[in-house]
Amino acid sequence: MLEKKIGEPCPTCETPLQRRRSTFRTIVGDVAYCARCCSSFELAREEDRVALAGAEFLPI
Repeated sequence: MLEKKIGEPCPTCETPLQRRRSTFRTIVGDVAYCARCCSSFELAREEDRVALAGAEFLPI
Protein backbone atom coordinates (compact mmCIF):
# COMPACT_ATOMS: atom_id res chain seq x y z
CA MET A 1 0.00 0.00 0.00
CA LEU A 2 1.34 3.47 -0.89
CA GLU A 3 2.25 5.91 1.88
CA LYS A 4 0.58 9.32 1.67
CA LYS A 5 0.14 12.34 3.96
CA ILE A 6 -3.16 13.91 4.98
CA GLY A 7 -4.00 16.73 2.56
CA GLU A 8 -1.95 15.36 -0.34
CA PRO A 9 -3.89 15.00 -3.62
CA CYS A 10 -5.23 11.55 -4.44
CA PRO A 11 -3.19 10.02 -7.30
CA THR A 12 -6.41 9.00 -9.07
CA CYS A 13 -8.73 12.01 -8.81
CA GLU A 14 -6.64 14.82 -7.20
CA THR A 15 -9.04 15.21 -4.22
CA PRO A 16 -7.22 16.06 -0.93
CA LEU A 17 -6.84 13.00 1.31
CA GLN A 18 -8.54 12.83 4.72
CA ARG A 19 -7.75 10.88 7.89
CA ARG A 20 -10.05 7.90 8.46
CA ARG A 21 -10.08 4.81 10.68
CA SER A 22 -8.80 1.78 8.77
CA THR A 23 -11.32 -0.85 7.71
CA PHE A 24 -8.57 -3.31 6.71
CA ARG A 25 -7.77 -6.23 9.00
CA THR A 26 -4.06 -5.93 8.23
CA ILE A 27 -3.79 -2.19 9.06
CA VAL A 28 -4.53 -1.03 12.60
CA GLY A 29 -5.24 2.67 13.18
CA ASP A 30 -5.87 5.45 10.69
CA VAL A 31 -5.24 5.72 6.95
CA ALA A 32 -5.22 8.53 4.37
CA TYR A 33 -8.58 8.20 2.59
CA CYS A 34 -10.10 9.69 -0.57
CA ALA A 35 -13.86 10.08 -0.16
CA ARG A 36 -14.43 10.68 -3.86
CA CYS A 37 -12.96 7.45 -5.23
CA CYS A 38 -12.91 5.40 -1.99
CA SER A 39 -9.14 4.82 -2.12
CA SER A 40 -7.10 4.24 1.05
CA PHE A 41 -3.39 4.79 1.58
CA GLU A 42 -1.10 4.01 4.48
CA LEU A 43 -0.12 7.12 6.46
CA ALA A 44 3.41 8.41 5.98
CA ARG A 45 5.66 8.00 9.04
CA GLU A 46 5.43 11.71 9.98
CA GLU A 47 1.68 11.33 10.50
CA ASP A 48 2.19 8.32 12.79
CA ARG A 49 4.56 10.30 15.04
CA VAL A 50 2.13 13.22 15.32
CA ALA A 51 -0.74 10.89 16.22
CA LEU A 52 1.34 9.13 18.88
CA ALA A 53 2.59 12.40 20.39
CA GLY A 54 -0.99 13.61 20.85
CA ALA A 55 -1.97 10.35 22.55
CA GLU A 56 0.44 11.04 25.42
CA PHE A 57 -1.66 13.98 26.59
CA LEU A 58 -5.07 12.32 26.53
CA PRO A 59 -6.77 11.95 29.93
CA ILE A 60 -7.01 8.41 31.25
